[in-house]
Amino acid sequence: MKAKKLFTKVRRFLAMTKSKQAWLCSFGLTKTLFYFLISLFLSSCEGDTPDPFGMIGEEIRLSATIEGLKTRASGSAWDKGDAIGVYMKKSGETLTSTAIAKNVHYQTTGTSAFSPATGATTITFPLDGSNVDFIGYYPYKEDIADFIYPVDLSNQSVQANIDLLYSDNAKTLNPSNPTVNMLFSHQLSKIVLQIEHEFITNMSDIEIIITNASTKANFNLTNGTLSAPSATGNIACMVTSNGSSAEAILLPTTNLSGMEFWFMLDEETFKIPLNSVPEIQAFNKSTRYTYNIYLDSDLIPAVTLGEISDWTEGPSGNATIPTTNEDPPRIPGSKRTPYTISEAQAEQGKTDVWVEGYIVGYFSSTSMNSFSTDLSGNVTISQSNLALATSQGETDLEKIIPVMLGSGSIRDKLNLRANPENFNKKVKISGDLGSYLSAPGLRDIKQYEFIEPE
Repeated sequence: MKAKKLFTKVRRFLAMTKSKQAWLCSFGLTKTLFYFLISLFLSSCEGDTPDPFGMIGEEIRLSATIEGLKTRASGSAWDKGDAIGVYMKKSGETLTSTAIAKNVHYQTTGTSAFSPATGATTITFPLDGSNVDFIGYYPYKEDIADFIYPVDLSNQSVQANIDLLYSDNAKTLNPSNPTVNMLFSHQLSKIVLQIEHEFITNMSDIEIIITNASTKANFNLTNGTLSAPSATGNIACMVTSNGSSAEAILLPTTNLSGMEFWFMLDEETFKIPLNSVPEIQAFNKSTRYTYNIYLDSDLIPAVTLGEISDWTEGPSGNATIPTTNEDPPRIPGSKRTPYTISEAQAEQGKTDVWVEGYIVGYFSSTSMNSFSTDLSGNVTISQSNLALATSQGETDLEKIIPVMLGSGSIRDKLNLRANPENFNKKVKISGDLGSYLSAPGLRDIKQYEFIEPE
């Protein structure tokens, strides 16, 4: 009995210590090893065999599925590396700063099983065995202030990155059953366009814009509600490589007035008011709306069928839409309206954008000061980068943006060592804006297109 009392006193002492882990580490011991050694000591003293590991919180075993189709925007299952944020709070309480676990980073290898990301905390049940509830969201963000998840739909290039999911079904759980089954549901709406032209099979140059769309809002993780939109603008749909389909994720709305689909294909422009389909006058959350768009020989796009498929079901409608001679909207950083060099320098952090300029040289080392225009055989011309500027012959480094050329076919066709004829050619390049050579740069190149002189 004395040994058991001693054991209890040790536990109470540790519970009162503000920094248990630091106290234990000062002896070079982990908490688990410490309890194990104490139990062995007490066992040897009295012959008792207390379970030291029973005093350490049971790890949660987390699994996650998605309601409806059980699919995200990017595929039919979780993808490897998909990450969620997880909160654990006392059962029945509101999610506040007193939550037991806050925004813990869990990820999956592509199955429904989730585990802590590298370097993340492992969530364990309370030592006293009390009941807890769980709240989760996808996709994970490292910085969440006041339990508000910022929604920004202005960049649709990777749909999975903006497909907000939320879970608050896992309630009243405790260590007796450590499996946490979280059910996630879509919180936004989705638009899918299936596009067909009577004569053109490859519409790779088509651009589709939704005008006057709500682009930003706040999602409250404490109660799973969206705020009113805080910004409105034009959204470029994500279009497949051959232009046969496109999609966008939008904020739910009960009013489609003022919103329009614009289709730009070569010199042909088409406009579709969204509220022209009487059966579809709102976008509900968790709902996917599919429009089959047909461009006929008179260049009139027709919505031959509008249906809503799982996520959740909804109405369908038909409409025929005429062409327009109005000037189409433009989205800065798009293929049709690429960023200038100065705009690219100012918009660092944007992904999947287009930048236009002249190839004015290269960098021979890892600094901007190594800029060179020497294409003679007396120097080693870099294959891994380019210098892009607004004007031919530019040498002012403040007016030049460095372009990283990764290995592959794009490097093979753009670099100046293999293609000296590219010097001073005008080109537009698609990639991500980010620091390169310690300066505002263009990285992760995806596409390029030379611009012929006018």
